[in-house]
Amino acid sequence: MSTRLLVWGGGGHGRVVADVVRAAGERLAGYADADATRLGLPAEPGGGRVIASEAELEAALRSNAVLPGDADAVVPAVGDNARRLACLRAAGSRAAAALVHPSAVVSPSATLGPGTVVCPRAVVNAAAVVGGAVIVNTAAVVEHDCVLGDGVHVSPGAVLAGEVRVGEGGWIGAGAVVINRIRVGRAAIVGAGAVVIRDVPEGATVVGNPARVVRTRVL
Repeated sequence: MSTRLLVWGGGGHGRVVADVVRAAGERLAGYADADATRLGLPAEPGGGRVIASEAELEAALRSNAVLPGDADAVVPAVGDNARRLACLRAAGSRAAAALVHPSAVVSPSATLGPGTVVCPRAVVNAAAVVGGAVIVNTAAVVEHDCVLGDGVHVSPGAVLAGEVRVGEGGWIGAGAVVINRIRVGRAAIVGAGAVVIRDVPEGATVVGNPARVVRTRVL
């Protein structure tokens, strides 16, 4: 039996998640968005509408009330990693199970946390451990024995070779390659097209081939 899902975030990533919801055979209840002026407006051409403000959804979650749109569960779908992870934590036990597009390949020995979305043509290979509220975006590859913390985003076309570890909130840019056994620290950013051959400290941003640190945030 299909599940009725509320997408938390009415922006671009929310629309991508809505497509995965439908492709996976689930039902879209609608969207919740931070901008209350969007209530009742379509979040996507010809598709679902914004049926609740973020404040209304958070109030329903805190009081354990019926979710907007009589949804069964919530899918965190905000592009910003930290904010998406906060959505997952606010949803708690009412966060949706991981969603996998039917064109993606996920090994039966891999594990996916709640609120995670695996997009079209992505691959999650054997014994990979993927946390909650993770985005494995279009055609990304997460190879065998990788470990991804909560709130990670692996952007379109990025490749994580075997046994890579990415800390909570890490972001791997589009088309980047991280070679095997590398550690990418918490909240680190790997720029688009970078080739990472050395460990990346937490909070660091790396770019280039080979990737080099260009700035570091204090977390």
